[in-house]
Amino acid sequence: MISIIHLSDLNSELIKQYKAAIQNAFPDIILCSKFIEKYWDRVEEYFPEYQIFLIGEENQILGFMNAIPLHWDQPLDDLPDEGWDWMLEKGVLDYEQGLKPNSLGGLQIIVTPDNLGKGYSGVLIREAKQVFREKEFDHFIIPIRPTYKSRYPEMKMEEYMQMKIDGKIYDPWIRTHLKGGAKIISVCTQAMTIEGNVQFWERLIHRKVRESGSYIVEGALNLVDIDVENNRGSYYEDNIWISYPKVE
Repeated sequence: MISIIHLSDLNSELIKQYKAAIQNAFPDIILCSKFIEKYWDRVEEYFPEYQIFLIGEENQILGFMNAIPLHWDQPLDDLPDEGWDWMLEKGVLDYEQGLKPNSLGGLQIIVTPDNLGKGYSGVLIREAKQVFREKEFDHFIIPIRPTYKSRYPEMKMEEYMQMKIDGKIYDPWIRTHLKGGAKIISVCTQAMTIEGNVQFWERLIHRKVRESGSYIVEGALNLVDIDVENNRGSYYEDNIWISYPKVE
């Protein structure tokens, strides 16, 4: 039997599993985000009821979704290019400024490795939709990070998201959301921004960087541009804005 609980219900063992799952789910470049460093603790403190967990019979986390409420009163086509970073920051600052939320933002869905392919991501999406309806929000939006885009870091997201195999959209995460009723809004080309000096990037690339140019970093969806002369490198990650309808 699977239990559905929230962050405030986790015991110490489940909290350890939760933290480990986040560390294991993403490449090092994502874990270097300054936005995560600055805001993530506040997401967990302010919005425990929006962090949804699936717990198995033996007190193990099967998967979870981190979400954040925020206020957005413009057309969805105008959602910012800064995507994930923007949504994380805006949800936190809206709360601190007392701005009433009218939208649900999905930050991430993680299914633990032993439980992939069992449909748990779909369960989590359905649970989030239930929250969306219960709160009577106007929008449910997510800047999704396609699963296999890191295999094609030089390809434009607009081209990648149209790739098909046997008549099906190539990327499984895009497929999952479209199957669940989501609509693609746009590509957000600066959904996550990671910056650092040359030494920072050398640690991620695992070799010396002697010339300016574009480099592949493990797990990155796009190339990283490094300027050796100015001792600076910048990574701008594409995500895809999607939305779920209020009524299905």
